[in-house]
Amino acid sequence: MYELEFSRVYDYSGEDESVLVPVVLRAGANEVRVAASVDTGASFCVFGAEIAEALGFDLTSGICKRFRTANSVFEAYAHEVELSVFGIVTHSLIYFFADPAIDRNVLGRIGWLDRVRVGMIHHDSKIYLAPYDVR
Repeated sequence: MYELEFSRVYDYSGEDESVLVPVVLRAGANEVRVAASVDTGASFCVFGAEIAEALGFDLTSGICKRFRTANSVFEAYAHEVELSVFGIVTHSLIYFFADPAIDRNVLGRIGWLDRVRVGMIHHDSKIYLAPYDVR
């Protein structure tokens, strides 16, 4: 039998089919609070362009990357951001959609899931979380 320890638990139940969690993004003195989907199929963390603006970034001064998904292609720009979920703080290169019409916030594998321990019991709508490096 295996055992894992988690320091946080969150009930994500709601009408949306996504696993939405509250996220705080910080850059310098600027802070934005949003909801983001936990998406184990997403390679990177990607947030809306308006969030980059609220954080004080010149969006297109970031690192440009073209993403290809099963049904679309889009560009996004990366900036270094402090990311906090349930008080667990990480520093990550986060992408922001170039197209302001895309209204979606995603926590992906690189930049978030690779920095935390996550457990999930979907039947109970519970997500368990701990910093990756805390034993």
